[in-house]
Amino acid sequence: MTCKSASDLVNYQEVWLLLDSLTFGGIETHVLELARGIAFYKVPVRVILVTRFKQPSAIISKLEQHNIPYSYLHTLINEENHHSLIRQTFQLRRAITQFKPIAIHAHGYKASIISKLAVKTTTGQTKQVSTYHAGEVPKGKVRLYDWLDRYSSLLSDYSLCVSPEIQARLPARSLFLNNFISTDDSIQSLGKRIAFVGRLSHEKGPDRFLDLAEEHSDVSFYLYGDGPMMNDLKSRNVINAQFLGFQPNMNQCWDDIGLLVISSRYEGLPMTALEAMSRGIPVLTLNIGALARLIVHGHNGWISDNTEELALFLEEWLNSTESERETLAENAKETIESQFSTEAVVPQILPLYSKRLLPASFASKSQSF
Repeated sequence: MTCKSASDLVNYQEVWLLLDSLTFGGIETHVLELARGIAFYKVPVRVILVTRFKQPSAIISKLEQHNIPYSYLHTLINEENHHSLIRQTFQLRRAITQFKPIAIHAHGYKASIISKLAVKTTTGQTKQVSTYHAGEVPKGKVRLYDWLDRYSSLLSDYSLCVSPEIQARLPARSLFLNNFISTDDSIQSLGKRIAFVGRLSHEKGPDRFLDLAEEHSDVSFYLYGDGPMMNDLKSRNVINAQFLGFQPNMNQCWDDIGLLVISSRYEGLPMTALEAMSRGIPVLTLNIGALARLIVHGHNGWISDNTEELALFLEEWLNSTESERETLAENAKETIESQFSTEAVVPQILPLYSKRLLPASFASKSQSF
């Protein structure tokens, strides 16, 4: 599938998922799963990329793989590509006026600010929804944009948050939303590796993962990911830690993993935890973000209040029997399927775009965030 121009857009009543994206991370994973879920319920959906960078956005290949329509913002109205927030706001206003989407659901501070300004300065029935993903407080210029995004939440029809901490930082009323994934492609993992999966950056706490490795020198630890801390982490020369770098397709890696460790300083509800548990991989995590909503201690993983407990519960997993691990795996999978799957969450989101989008199977149920 190629990027569509305005003349190729035949459906004028779509849900648009708006984001400014180059690399593929947690937000992109969420948007991909949301797009797949919306399409599953036969609702027209399109991913709109705010900026066209020199390199293609990494999410594009994933969208094409799942046959999800997408467009760069400027191609909707056949204009030049711009990086200016103001110019992009005017482009989105013109696109809304021309195509009249049912709703624009924004992800990330830039897309959120642009969509609120554009929707609220045009006439029509388009709903504006923003999801707030970031658990950490940003620094520098991004901190200003983050502030603008949060305090303009009053303009949104709905603001969704993936953790209570994020929710507490918004001045406007918001809804808590479980992150979710499709379980269609999830295959039971038979792996044994202790793994860190994510960006090697301060907020994700890979240094804490290496601390665990140093305390358990007779066990191998594996880090999947890249980031600004890579060189510093490698310089520690932790012999039993292997750096496997960025993985363009983690689906090929999960089968080697037996335990996912989340040692982050800030989180919402990380997609990696959902991806792991959907494959029967228990999660050992610090008590941050919304992870306490996901992990039932000793039932589908372990949740610790500090790094000392993290090491203690790692010992518990290392000493567990095969039967105990099988029970953990089944419990982890059941948790995802019942509470954090596309089928469990997307029907709660669709009525926010339009009341008429409530799936028939949920019409008689009381669904709340």
